[in-house]
Amino acid sequence: MSLLSNGNCNQSLGNIPISKTVQERVYDDDTDADSPLETRRTSCNITKLPDDCLNIIFNCLTTLDHKSTRDDSNSSGLTCRQWLHIQNGNCKVLKLADPKNESFAVVLFKLLGRFQYLKHLFLKSDIPEITAFLISKPPCFESKVQHLNLDHCYKNSDSEFSSMFSCFPHLTSISLGSIHSLSLGSFYITDKGLEALAKCCSFLEEVRLSGCESITDSGIRFLLQNCRKLHSLCIRSCGKITGIGFLECPKTLTRFEASMCKLKPEGIKAVVSGGGLEHLSFYEFSKAGEGSINTQAVVTISKGCPLLKKLCLRNCKDVELEGWEAIGRNCKNLEILGVRRCRKLCDEGLQALGNGCNKLYELWLDTEQSYSSFAIELFKREKPQCYIHFYILS
Repeated sequence: MSLLSNGNCNQSLGNIPISKTVQERVYDDDTDADSPLETRRTSCNITKLPDDCLNIIFNCLTTLDHKSTRDDSNSSGLTCRQWLHIQNGNCKVLKLADPKNESFAVVLFKLLGRFQYLKHLFLKSDIPEITAFLISKPPCFESKVQHLNLDHCYKNSDSEFSSMFSCFPHLTSISLGSIHSLSLGSFYITDKGLEALAKCCSFLEEVRLSGCESITDSGIRFLLQNCRKLHSLCIRSCGKITGIGFLECPKTLTRFEASMCKLKPEGIKAVVSGGGLEHLSFYEFSKAGEGSINTQAVVTISKGCPLLKKLCLRNCKDVELEGWEAIGRNCKNLEILGVRRCRKLCDEGLQALGNGCNKLYELWLDTEQSYSSFAIELFKREKPQCYIHFYILS
């Protein structure tokens, strides 16, 4: 393989000698120094170039926008073993679907062995045979993957999840289920599977659980107690979680999202008991009078979250004037407030928000609500630094 000198590449890569062709000029002692007798061209082998030079060349190919250039980077591993080594070392993201013709577990672990520096892994199929496969693997096998997405592995059992988690001790974030996979059915994982996750991946910082209807407060409690670096937790359509498992949760938990869940009043108190929450989001999916996030819940949140910077309330139909007054009075650090389909936000509620929340600079509202345009104008006068956005109702 021969790489010829290219002026443009030299400019973009600085003074790093990437040329495969070296020109040597031979001078005679009796002639002018500016007049060489001959020019001798020699070439060096690609294996003599250090890996850092090849890495820079590879990264230049991957950052350019031309499709042909991106294709070149994707196929560079076919050129020689040296380029294959460089390509493997630069692969950070892998999305893997069911290969059909071969065991998914076999293909997965072949790829994990090949891409040693992989950071993000997305699995788009169940791996039912993973437990049996791992029995034959060395016990010291560990992947360096930090972000794992298992949104489509909804049929795996606790034992299969446990086997999988044991291979990823360096995980910092994991997603189990998503809004798009809820139509496929609920996840089979239970509290035992969640406990295995907490034991195997104690460095977790972010966890997303969607459609995990067999997980209870017991599993959440174990997760919070054993993953002391956890700062973000999102639960969606997890009907058995009432919130009690959050009691005395660590202050490291700064972000919490709950959608279509059945949190109880004592559960709301437990959620805010840690006192470290800065971002809260609630999405109700119930009829008026049946929701978890009502006036009393909002009062509890406003008093229990002194550090709260962002609050999003969606479809919370039971939050009345007292709740909006509590936000304005107690949420002194609130910067962003999103209110969508909260039908009981009235003119007086907007006035209460305008009279408080001194750090508020973003307010999101519906275009159709129970407040008047006059109340909006009064709010703008009271808070000229706050920008008002309007949701587009779908």
